[in-house]
Amino acid sequence: MLAKNQAPAAADDGARWAALRARDAAADGTFVYSVKTTGVYCRPSCGARPARPENVAFHDTPAAAQRAGFRPCKRCKPDQPPLAERQAAQVAALCRLIEASDEVPTLDELASRAGLSAFHTHRLFKSVTGVTPRAYAAARDGGVEAQIV
Repeated sequence: MLAKNQAPAAADDGARWAALRARDAAADGTFVYSVKTTGVYCRPSCGARPARPENVAFHDTPAAAQRAGFRPCKRCKPDQPPLAERQAAQVAALCRLIEASDEVPTLDELASRAGLSAFHTHRLFKSVTGVTPRAYAAARDGGVEAQIV
């Protein structure tokens, strides 16, 4: 017979399984899951191939998964802030660089600073801020055409 305190855990596992199957990004940060055959733990939204249910265990925090002997997934990086936060911080650093520069940095200089390609830097900057680096620099200069190419 199950103890009364085990019922909520079973219900919680059902919600966790649903989030895991749906790769629900909203569940990120509420728990992580580990896979005993790989020795890895992941976010619920991880795009890795689904594990067999008998090999999965749920953990409340990344630290709990690490204490259980699992390492973080290299794909979803559950031991780091969520991707959106990392990208926002990266773009904020580029914005500060543009604002602090006497001469507007080129897109290649921004990309080099970010450690990304020029194409990816441009795409990331626009997705986070809603404007291109050139438009951001032009707005900062009061409408003067910026030199970012």
